[in-house]
Amino acid sequence: MKNRPADPKSEWSIQGIPVASGIAIGKAFVLEGVHVKIETKNISASQVESEIAKYHEAIANIKKQLASDISATKRRLGEENAQIFDTHQLILDDPMLEEDTINAIRNDLRSAAFAFYCVLEKFQSQLAVTDQEYFRDRAVDLRDIRRRVVRSIQGDKTDFLQSLEGAAIIVAHDLAPSDTIALDRHKIMGFATDLGGKTSHSAILARSFQVPSCVGLRYLTKYIESGDRIILDGVKGMVIVNPLPETLEKYHKKRKKVDEIKFQLSKLKELPAQTLDGKDIELAANIEFTDEASSVTTYGGRGIGLFRSDYLYLARNDLPGEEEQFREYRKVAEQMKPWPVIIRTLDVGGDKEPRNIHIASEENPFLGYRAIRICLQEPDIFMPQLKAILRASVYGNVKLLFPMISNMAELYKAKAMLKDAKEELVKKNISFNKNIEIGAMIEVPAAALITDKISDEVDFLSIGTNDLIQYMLAVDRGNERVAYLYSDLHPAVIRMIKEIIAAAHEKGTWVGMCGEMAGNPLATLILIGLGIDELSVSPMLLPEIKNIIRATDYKEAAKLAEKALSFSTAAEVEKFMLRFMQRKFKDLIF
Repeated sequence: MKNRPADPKSEWSIQGIPVASGIAIGKAFVLEGVHVKIETKNISASQVESEIAKYHEAIANIKKQLASDISATKRRLGEENAQIFDTHQLILDDPMLEEDTINAIRNDLRSAAFAFYCVLEKFQSQLAVTDQEYFRDRAVDLRDIRRRVVRSIQGDKTDFLQSLEGAAIIVAHDLAPSDTIALDRHKIMGFATDLGGKTSHSAILARSFQVPSCVGLRYLTKYIESGDRIILDGVKGMVIVNPLPETLEKYHKKRKKVDEIKFQLSKLKELPAQTLDGKDIELAANIEFTDEASSVTTYGGRGIGLFRSDYLYLARNDLPGEEEQFREYRKVAEQMKPWPVIIRTLDVGGDKEPRNIHIASEENPFLGYRAIRICLQEPDIFMPQLKAILRASVYGNVKLLFPMISNMAELYKAKAMLKDAKEELVKKNISFNKNIEIGAMIEVPAAALITDKISDEVDFLSIGTNDLIQYMLAVDRGNERVAYLYSDLHPAVIRMIKEIIAAAHEKGTWVGMCGEMAGNPLATLILIGLGIDELSVSPMLLPEIKNIIRATDYKEAAKLAEKALSFSTAAEVEKFMLRFMQRKFKDLIF
């Protein structure tokens, strides 16, 4: 197969990012009309007031449509997913947006549609060029609002979705939330978009629709037309266009196998993650947003091993207050009760730079002012979060996790600030769990080497392998020239994890893992054999990881871990584990 078509009508394929697993085979429906055609015209001074009135009328109309969208989303996809439109409401209510648009009409004599388009284009361009995935994904909200308002001003009432007949795979340059909610979910076989990442709204809604989906396909819409037969491989994140008969046959078999596997794994939902010889492994999930909490129990998770609170701070100009955070944390705590919810305190910096916290430009941001280092120096930011987490702790099994601890002084100060937060709540007679468990992330090599000391000060540890491996191996995962050196099966990584677990258990301290290594099926049995207490993974990976746990003896896993420790290279470990897993799990796809 070719990566880019010499002949668009021949078989070709393109690689993207998988966001919802499964195989879809069918005809493509390319969304037309997603890009609004703008009338770039100027006006006379006498038309200014009427154009301003057009603008205000359009904003009012879109707000009514938005209320309808929110109601429909709550009804069809649940209240959590309706929160996707929160950003849209914030954009429409932004006084700066209104001021800039009216100034462009009044001072530059631009038509209402043209003025609004230009103002939104400026903001969108600033987000689109950022290296940070979260901000790029939020640009879709601006595009959606821009398109809807401009169409309203210009009187365009065309519904480009009306032409969708029968089941199809939706293909789009990007998929705005308002487009998605307008679709009949019974006609959707899958989603494929040029843009987007794992945190994009289209990805979130695709998971809610529970159909195979890929994003980040770059140029797919340039070479595809409605009616083209395509295969959407949501397992590998690939789209195959105009497949040959032999390719179709291969994927029909693969789809049948994937569907059978998913069905069989779904039967494990209510069963414990326990090895054949009775070793219990806590199996939880990582979530970014509150609306992901429902998927944890859907896929058989027993709690949230990592609730990243960062999204509350990103892509907004103001800081979230204590009350707002409390509502979000409480919602998840109540939904997961009695299962644990581990909330990681603010972890920005590095590749996550919020607008509302000043972080000076740094040559090595991953080694600079980030995570707990910011929180300890910014009590006005840290204290409201600590109090919000404490207040939510009475509504469920909430635990608190400090990120990027690199020395004991940081841990002592974080605990002291937590104590101050408790005292403030006591003075206000506000309830909280006085015995809330606190933990530290082990994601810095220095912390790994003093695990015994850290264990004396906390109730639990969580190994953050993403950063730990990056720091240990001196590999920037975002650098394509050295990314091949990054491996969670590197013998040094396995040895370090063994030492962390052993040192913590010597002190009687529980150890979980929330990094991507926890969701790597080739690493699962090694980690169990090393004695890990908990694995926290992406919700959709829960059934597969549970299946591996339940089909293996703990003693067998311990032998595998010992064997893995004997190898010299990551390639040797991977080859060994791949052979073992393919023999033991013939029905799974690796």
